[in-house]
Amino acid sequence: MNAPARKELLYEGKAKRLYATDQPGHVLVEFKDDATAFNARKRGTIAGKGAANNAISQRVFRALEAVGVPTHFVAGVSDTEQLVRQVKIVPLEVVVRNRAAGSFAARYGVPEGGELAPKVVEWCVKSDDLGDPPINDAAAVALGLATEDDLAELFDLATAVNDALRAYFAGVGLDLVDLKLEFGRLEDGSLVLADEVSPDTCRLWDLGSGERLDKDRFRRDLGGVEDAYAEVLRRVSSEAGDPERFAASFEPPEDSPFGDEEDAGPHDHAGHRDAGPAHEGDHDGGHGHAHGHRAVVSVMLKPSILDPQGRAVLGTLTRLGYDTVRDVRVGKRIEVALEGEPDRVRAQLADMAEKVLSNPVMEAYELELEEDG
Repeated sequence: MNAPARKELLYEGKAKRLYATDQPGHVLVEFKDDATAFNARKRGTIAGKGAANNAISQRVFRALEAVGVPTHFVAGVSDTEQLVRQVKIVPLEVVVRNRAAGSFAARYGVPEGGELAPKVVEWCVKSDDLGDPPINDAAAVALGLATEDDLAELFDLATAVNDALRAYFAGVGLDLVDLKLEFGRLEDGSLVLADEVSPDTCRLWDLGSGERLDKDRFRRDLGGVEDAYAEVLRRVSSEAGDPERFAASFEPPEDSPFGDEEDAGPHDHAGHRDAGPAHEGDHDGGHGHAHGHRAVVSVMLKPSILDPQGRAVLGTLTRLGYDTVRDVRVGKRIEVALEGEPDRVRAQLADMAEKVLSNPVMEAYELELEEDG
């Protein structure tokens, strides 16, 4: 992709500027060194914060994409800029809390640091003028900020992000205490993580010492603010913070929404979609004899996962004049020959499809099994 040309300023917030570009559907985000706290009642500048948050967010977005979390991130552009897909921001901020800290601890009179089980998910109205006030489900729906389905989708995606980031940050020696997330919808309506993930939006404590390495150092005049941001950047930029390395080792918690796509059809938590009854020759009344079998495993990205290869094919077809094509999803077909009792063959086929032939975080699979000959 060619470097985007910066055009008119679309929006300026407390920590970022948003610019139009010459690339349709894409905007340029510039990270600033400005720092605010307590709904902008406290203001200051943190030297190098813009560059640090830009680099940290890029690394984190890549790690999330590697485990199947869709984000708006496209590419880094400069030390303080990144190119992202243009989204319509959902007017709710989502706060996920793993430990009691900050306003939560003060609100309920509990000490900071206590583990929250279950984790707490809160909605806040996205409004600087109102101070981003907390809001409950009924009020959010009544005010037209979101539908009940929107809230369910936001909850699932926010907890999936939290599960992934707790594991990712733990891998670089950081405890994710809580985080604030913003989501947006692409032109096709799909929900993606937007904004940023950085020490501005997360509380990050050192796993060993408990030292705070986030914006609380600015909020509470603890000193060492620049060093804290630089330390987080150093850790996520290390080999331990490599997105592909993280993806290879990440295992979602049992209660995670990873791999549980309701709209993919009837399936289990591994993303298995049942293709219907097996071929008639596959049944033997349950008494099973050793037979040869042929199977086809069809693997597709889940509907909520972006498909860059499919979009590239769609672009090619459109340029060639195939104007009836509206969408393309690219998958893979795997043919397997097996031998053994039908029940055992069927069980092993499902197991290998889940664990080897597909990625249950990002993909769903269908099985077709018939007796050979």
